[in-house]
Amino acid sequence: MVGVAACALLLATGCGGDDDEGAPEPTEDAAPEITGSTAPLTFEGDPDSEFCQRSRQAAEEPVLDPFEAGLDPREVELRFRALAQRFEGFAAIAPEPLADDLTLLDDTFAQLAGALADADYDFERLAADQVDVSVFDDPAFAVVAERLAAYQDQVCDP
Repeated sequence: MVGVAACALLLATGCGGDDDEGAPEPTEDAAPEITGSTAPLTFEGDPDSEFCQRSRQAAEEPVLDPFEAGLDPREVELRFRALAQRFEGFAAIAPEPLADDLTLLDDTFAQLAGALADADYDFERLAADQVDVSVFDDPAFAVVAERLAAYQDQVCDP
């Protein structure tokens, strides 16, 4: 769940990513494939687009991490719902170069919401029920996070 959580928090906070992270190859259902090139990602777009405006607005709003260790399930639910509400709609306003990335993230985030709701937002119960959440750790999300950060740095906040 770390991969999805990182992408969701990155998007919800409007922050750039960590330039030191490597980018594993995406799965076939993931974001557009990034080749093995070491050339940096390059994006062009409108810094005044709805996506960039919403991204900058999100950077001004505090986020409480629902994946923080030791939280009561009720607090996890409240934080997750707040994050989901902020995250909702980014896929609909995604610029063309990020459309597939945000669709992947949006779809997987919805799966995570369902899995957490089924476990009453209790991570221990989720583990005890042996719910398969491996999809949430797909290396494609590292690629998505890198692409989101690059777009935000190059287009939204150059």
